[in-house]
Amino acid sequence: MYYLKRHRYNVLPITVLLEKNRTYSKKDIIITFDDGYEDIYEYVLPIMERYKFPFAIFPIVDFIGKYNDWDFVLGPKTKHLSEKQLRILAKNKLVTIGSHSLNHLDLNRVSLEISEREIRESKRKLEKILGKEVEIFSYPFGKYNSKVRKAVKKSGYKMAVSYYKGNKKNDIFAIPRTGVYSIDSIFDFSVKLQRYVPILSWYEDLKGRTINLLSDLACNNKRKSEIY
Repeated sequence: MYYLKRHRYNVLPITVLLEKNRTYSKKDIIITFDDGYEDIYEYVLPIMERYKFPFAIFPIVDFIGKYNDWDFVLGPKTKHLSEKQLRILAKNKLVTIGSHSLNHLDLNRVSLEISEREIRESKRKLEKILGKEVEIFSYPFGKYNSKVRKAVKKSGYKMAVSYYKGNKKNDIFAIPRTGVYSIDSIFDFSVKLQRYVPILSWYEDLKGRTINLLSDLACNNKRKSEIY
């Protein structure tokens, strides 16, 4: 965050994407956090408040207050944000909260009935917890197809974020993002922000897609008996 401040990046709330005909500069960025781990409340929030940076969180609704048993992890399990922590965050003007489904399933692999339930019920449950409308959906593993996209729109969301570009330019239900990982160096981070060397940008994109694919395969292999 210090790097962003030092290099004068404009950190915008994700809701600006709902504004029609808005123009953006190369220094405009949006910060999001998927999965909704407890360290967001403990560590991320104080840092973001220090810099006055808005950000968005996408919790996995049926794992709120629980450990990340859905994930394939080599180290200690990590706890997700509690309902109380989410309600406190929801009252903070810097924070936007959206849904990351009920169980973090690959919505392209399960039946349409299951994917619709994951999308619809996560919105309903999260709105009940927060006491406010949930407008944004984050596709698990960044993956979606036309039926999943349609289900998101049908469920009343106003936008959705992924890791991949959609088929249509400026598709509000297929907003691409660039992943930032614990293995990234400051140089990697700067490449992702500036994209000034095509070959390095290509490498960073490939790295992100590979990490996401391996996570998807590992998680779905672990939970195969639960899904099907």
